[in-house]
Amino acid sequence: MAAKSTKLSSTLSIVEKTGLNKQGKEILKKVTLGKIAMDAADQDVYDVVKAIGDILTYPVNEIQKVDNTVITNA
Repeated sequence: MAAKSTKLSSTLSIVEKTGLNKQGKEILKKVTLGKIAMDAADQDVYDVVKAIGDILTYPVNEIQKVDNTVITNA
């Protein structure tokens, strides 16, 4: 039998670049916004984060959409 995955939830995290440390490496801060619509299109998520980015204190370094799934034997 083939394995089947079922999406349970999706979360969104925004990674902000808050500055540089003494060694010159980036200091990153992750802000997790929690659950988002499981069927949210990647472009829609990107557009929303870009709009949110305009009001954030620090620039957006990375957008993370994490889909949580369960895999079962179908």
